[in-house]
Amino acid sequence: MSLLLIFLVSLIVYCVVRRKLKLNDEDISRQEENQAYLELNSDELELYLQSKEYLQAIPYYRGELSLSQNLSIQEKGINAYEFIKDSSLTNNDLMILNKYELDFFKKLECSVQTNFPLLMKNEVYYFESKIYALPDPENTIISVGLSIKPYPWFRLPGRHLHSISYDSNGFRRFNQPFKFDHDPPFPKFAEGDVIGVGYRVRSGTVFFTRNGKKVSESKIGGHIKNFKIPHQGQLFPIIGANNLCTVHVNLGQRGYVFIEGNVKSWGLAPIEGNGPAPPAYNKFNSDILLERSEIDDDNDLSERENDFPPDFWEIHGNDDNNGQIEGEGKFMGSDSEEIIDQDKFSYNAYSDVNSNDERITLHTLAAVRPERPPSYNSDNDSDDENEDIDITVATAQENFDQEQPEEHPENQPVDEEIIDASSDVEVGNDSNATEEEQDRDTNIDITENS
Repeated sequence: MSLLLIFLVSLIVYCVVRRKLKLNDEDISRQEENQAYLELNSDELELYLQSKEYLQAIPYYRGELSLSQNLSIQEKGINAYEFIKDSSLTNNDLMILNKYELDFFKKLECSVQTNFPLLMKNEVYYFESKIYALPDPENTIISVGLSIKPYPWFRLPGRHLHSISYDSNGFRRFNQPFKFDHDPPFPKFAEGDVIGVGYRVRSGTVFFTRNGKKVSESKIGGHIKNFKIPHQGQLFPIIGANNLCTVHVNLGQRGYVFIEGNVKSWGLAPIEGNGPAPPAYNKFNSDILLERSEIDDDNDLSERENDFPPDFWEIHGNDDNNGQIEGEGKFMGSDSEEIIDQDKFSYNAYSDVNSNDERITLHTLAAVRPERPPSYNSDNDSDDENEDIDITVATAQENFDQEQPEEHPENQPVDEEIIDASSDVEVGNDSNATEEEQDRDTNIDITENS
């Protein structure tokens, strides 16, 4: 009886507390809407009401990733992540280059999110955004943070429920679209700054970094904790801006400026994936090479005839082979169309293309006996070299003897006129003789001869 009474009291207390909490949520929403009517101008109020209807009409993503998303991240790693803009935004409003480079153009509030959320498997997830170009920092607000998806693409993050951001004007926004009445607690953005956003999965704590150092949030009550989306809602990195600027985002594909993020590998996914899975085979052992590798003496292919193309083990003769084919096939005439039975351990690739080239097999290679290469150490080769040298010397001596003039015998008389002529020639060729002496000797010789 006492247990039943305790159970009823607990149930009543639970219902009262739940109703009170529900009323508190409704009261907060009503107070926020009343404040929007009082503080926002007509344009801002219109955007606020449109965003509220947008979030109420479209439920945010919940639960775990689908099988295809998990496989994509597993295969590609961090390269599976990319920023995808809403279809309502054109390239004149926002352009995404190389998946992670965001170029904002028009003076228009817009935001962009990644295609995949935080996986919620590691302890911490972290990403950085570099302010690559900021031409007009006074009139430009860049917001970097986390939010649910879908989030109103025409609003900056941190302005609506389930979103948080670090703005370039130095303010931190957490479900708050109104103006602040105090000085910014964070440093303002400048061109070249690197802004980091970290999320601790267990505690739901969100922290920010700037140029590799954590930003102190003690002035505004410390870090935001227990930032968890109800019903296992998913969190996505989000970047927004309202004017011309360029932001480059590092989700983990490169090294972080924040050293702790590098050491502890806080990226959204591994740098490299496992690669795609191998292609599925339509038929077991349908590949010819795999099938032939199992052939041996004890293996019969009669049960697998349907695994091979028609006439796979048959080749046809060629007229250019003079009526025969080398190997283990049959002989046939040049005009015969008889099919040749081919050995099942070999395959004639030339038959498929009607080639006239010679088929090279082990039998053809064995039939051709290569020439023995020369040896430089054997005695026979040295003897052959000596014989070649003797023949060369004898040939050279014979040629030299043929070129030498024949000698006159001693007893053979020599004509005086020939001697005189030879002496005259020698005198004529003497370099020291003068031209007058040469002419005189010539006249004397002519007189004697006459």
